[in-house]
Amino acid sequence: MSDVRDRSAAFDDVEDYDAVPWNYKAIFGSFKGIPWWAAILCALIPAFIGAFIDINSSKTVGWTFNGVFFVGALAGILLVQRRSLFAPMVQPPLVLAATVPTLVLLTGGVQKGGLSAMALGLGKPLIDSFPVMAVTTAVTVVLGIVRIFIQKDPNRPSKDEVREAKAELKARSKPAARKPAREESAEDRPRRPRPEGSPARRPRPEGAPARRPRPEGAARGERPAGQRRPRPPRDDR
Repeated sequence: MSDVRDRSAAFDDVEDYDAVPWNYKAIFGSFKGIPWWAAILCALIPAFIGAFIDINSSKTVGWTFNGVFFVGALAGILLVQRRSLFAPMVQPPLVLAATVPTLVLLTGGVQKGGLSAMALGLGKPLIDSFPVMAVTTAVTVVLGIVRIFIQKDPNRPSKDEVREAKAELKARSKPAARKPAREESAEDRPRRPRPEGSPARRPRPEGAPARRPRPEGAARGERPAGQRRPRPPRDDR
């Protein structure tokens, strides 16, 4: 009994988890669409069957081929996965070019008599099937474009969110403004390193008089009280 319960619980989890991604869905429902090669077979196999029936009976294509060809191409564009729309959109001319001439040659629809007879035998079925091919191609292209605009990523960000993300990224990548040179203090300025072996101060030359000591309490550039500034010698000439 416990094994049966575990299996049923596992199946319940699978059913809850079977959410198909948006780009794997068909045009309707929530089931997974068919791949691109299956969509091509939806149009190719009915086209072969319809062309075989018509060419055997009337040596050209008729309503049987036209009907199954259109229905097969329509089923392919509706059931294919959202990410594989390109192949079903452009397949009608390719399917027609692959089925009709091949079946004409296999069923003996080409009369003997040279190139003109062969061209006539191959060209008449193609000309007769051109209108249905044009209509089918137009329908598949329109349905493909409609699916491109209808089936979009539900988690795709809006234009406002994209604009805000770009502005934030631009603000982060912008370099910080440098301080003006006037606001830089002496502590922020880099100091030039002193060469190795150089003395802290220049040595005093030999025989140079010693400096007069500065009075106590006097700042640099100030004279002691009572001391007058020496005047330059006067020229009495």
